[in-house]
Amino acid sequence: MTPLLTYRQVRVGGKTIGTVGLPELFAALHQQGQPPDATATGYLLDGVRRHNYIPPAAAAETAEALLRKYRRFCEQQSTGCACASTYGTWRGQPRETIPWYPTLREDLCDGCGACLRFCTFGVFAAGDDSFGSAQDKRRVEVAEPYRCQVGCSACVAVCGPGALVFPPRGMLEAYGGG
Repeated sequence: MTPLLTYRQVRVGGKTIGTVGLPELFAALHQQGQPPDATATGYLLDGVRRHNYIPPAAAAETAEALLRKYRRFCEQQSTGCACASTYGTWRGQPRETIPWYPTLREDLCDGCGACLRFCTFGVFAAGDDSFGSAQDKRRVEVAEPYRCQVGCSACVAVCGPGALVFPPRGMLEAYGGG
């Protein structure tokens, strides 16, 4: 029986895409000693393509996003940070099957980081690039969407520019809640 691969989301060119097998690919490359530099991009793209479709026009942006994620993975490995491989369940459903998490509207985000400071579950992370000319502000990304607690949308209240959006709460009825 083929092992079940882990689902993760990656921010590519301002859009969030779902991938299958990314943590497993990162672990294999790290174990093989592949450094998180430009030499890894070919391996990352080939590995992701085994289980996911990458449109040819998006290959370069996807490679950049995968390399950013791989760098973060390698940093976590070197510091001993345990990375979640499972997100548990919610009312009997695997958490990864419930599409309850924030979407960040980059056109409204001002990089203030209020969501980063507020959320204690590690849903958000500072991005790799600074926001505009302000060096103290970093782009925010929804780094771990499935760490978001199902039904919680409290971060919306702390987001001054209104850059965070959640699905309608009524959609949870399909998953046994509401």
